[in-house]
Formats: sequence, C-alpha cells, structure tokens
Amino acid sequence: MRYKGLVAILLTCVLLLSSSYVFAGTGKRIATAGATELLIPVGARSTALSGANTAEVSGIDALYWNPAGLALTVQNTEAMFSHQKWIGDINVNYLAVSTQLSRIGSLGLSLKSLSFGDIMETTVDVPEGTGSTFSPSYLTVGLTYSRKMTDRILFGATAKLVTERIMSTSAQGVGFDFGLQYVSPLSGLKLGVVLANFGGNMKFDGSDLERRVIMPGTENGTVQTSVTIPTASFDLPSQLKIGVAYGLNLGDQLNLDLMGTFVNNAYAYDQYIVGAELDLRHFLFLRGAYAVAYKEGIEGADNKFVSASEDYLFGPSFGLGVKFNIGVPVTLDYAYRLTEFFNNAQWFCLTVGF
Repeated sequence: MRYKGLVAILLTCVLLLSSSYVFAGTGKRIATAGATELLIPVGARSTALSGANTAEVSGIDALYWNPAGLALTVQNTEAMFSHQKWIGDINVNYLAVSTQLSRIGSLGLSLKSLSFGDIMETTVDVPEGTGSTFSPSYLTVGLTYSRKMTDRILFGATAKLVTERIMSTSAQGVGFDFGLQYVSPLSGLKLGVVLANFGGNMKFDGSDLERRVIMPGTENGTVQTSVTIPTASFDLPSQLKIGVAYGLNLGDQLNLDLMGTFVNNAYAYDQYIVGAELDLRHFLFLRGAYAVAYKEGIEGADNKFVSASEDYLFGPSFGLGVKFNIGVPVTLDYAYRLTEFFNNAQWFCLTVGF
C-alpha cells in the first residue's frame, strides 16, 4: 500500500512538472492550435457544471473530464449517449461504454463525432459555388484505463486517435489525457488534477492539395507541372486542470456538492470555474456553474476577467438530471449554456448501468 502511494505521488509530480513546459502563458498563442474539437465538452452533467467537477467526477462521465474518476464506477458496466447542439449549427454525438475488470481496474471506450451538415463547394474559378456540396468528418476515438492506486488515490489515462477529414484532405494525430483524484481524510473533500490533450502534432495532407500549374517564367504552351500546396503542422490544444470539491449533507437525503476548477490553457485564456450540484433523494439533481477567462492586457492594457464576450464566448451554465430504476439504473441529464454571438448550447444525455 505504501509503495502504491509513493507511485501515485510521483505521478502527480510528473504531471505538474511537465505542465510547466507544456503550458506557457495565458492567451499568447491563441488560435495557433488545431483539433479544437477536443475542447468541445460532452455529457450533460459535467457541462451543466462547466467542467468544475474535475475533483469529483466519477463513472463513465469521467472518460472525458478526468479519466481517474472511471475507477469509481458503481455499476459493473455503463453506457452513455450524449447529443448536443453546438454553436454554428454543429451537432456533436458522443457514445461511451465502460466496464470494471475486477482487481485490474476499469476500462472505457469513447467515440465523439461532429456533424457540420452539407457545405457548398466553392473554388478559385467558381467562387459562387460549383453546385456540389461536401461535409467534413471529425472523429475522436478514446481508450481509457483507470484504477485505484490506494484507498484514497485514483489514477487514469486515456489514449485518443483524432481524425479530421475535409473531402480528400485529412489529418490524423494521437493525444493523451492523464488524471489523478485524491479523496482527503477530511470528510467530503476531494482534489483532482488532469493533463489533457498532450501529444504530437497534426498536419493536413491529401489529393485536394495537389494542383497543376504553369511555372512562372516559362514560355506559353509549356506543359503544366504538378505541385502540392504545403501545409503547416499544428499542436493539440493542451490543458492543465486543477480542481477541488467539497460535499455537504444538508439533511435527510439532501446533499450539496460545491466545486471549483482552474484550467491553464496552452492556446487560450486561462479559466476559473465554480459550480454546485444539489442532490435530492438521489433522484433529482439541480446544477449550475459560472466560468470566466483571465485576459492578460497587451501594451499597457489592464488584465481582466471576461465572460460571454468576444474574448470568451461562454457564460453561465445550468442543468438538471433524474435517476431512476427500470430493472437497470437509468439517468437522464440536460444542460444549457449561455453563449455569446451564437445560439445557446444544449446537451441531452442518457446513461444506463448494467
């Protein structure tokens, strides 16, 4: 037991030390990362909390938010389906399954896909449209492993295959999430750390980047030469998340969870999130959260916190959930998040245990 505890502490140190290299500054490299679909939240419970539950998320919901929490799965097997109406008429579907492997730990598999609808094709020669349409395909597949290192320390890791395809041009990459959760001896207090989207670069390639042109300086009638438009590689949108949660018992079958998370973004402004969940008889759950981003001033401008603005699109989030049993435990969750400039985002989620 002591050996496992030392290993867990060492893993925590590695995560925090590596973050000092991966995460440099707040907002200085905005819009220089790619694969930002990795940042689109899934699961209505945690999105209603704006991701404030880094320290206490558990079960299949933890696959995206903190893989360490998967080790706290109550059921032997769980399945989740989530659908959300994202900004800009983008639909996001998410499917996940998880199972406990006795003393070995817990294993989870997740799949997230984005639907953009049909987009009109335009070219340099026909800028008003060719009459054809195309639909980009963005897909992320994740494999998660989690286990209890001690009775108080949980560790989890996720490997993700990220694929983006636009017509005949595509990019692939591999990313990793690492998470820890610590259950304090102080009743109700939990801590959590996540290093998310840590991995190699991605780069677009494909036949749509090929062109046949007459090279400059050649005579008329010269045979066209085949060239390929070069593309730059891009990083994954890495994050470091540090969270704390505290549970309160307010009376007979009435509980309140208070939580907060700091998110250090390598390619966006840092975020501060606070949230709360009221649990009534383990049947009805009411949730709410508020997130702000910290914008550093440039050229003498003041530093400031921003929310629901052109600098940070998102405002407060709200949601509710109901849990019941129909032979198997079923949970229905809904989340709503205020969004600047776009339609407000909504999530619908179904979770079933076996």
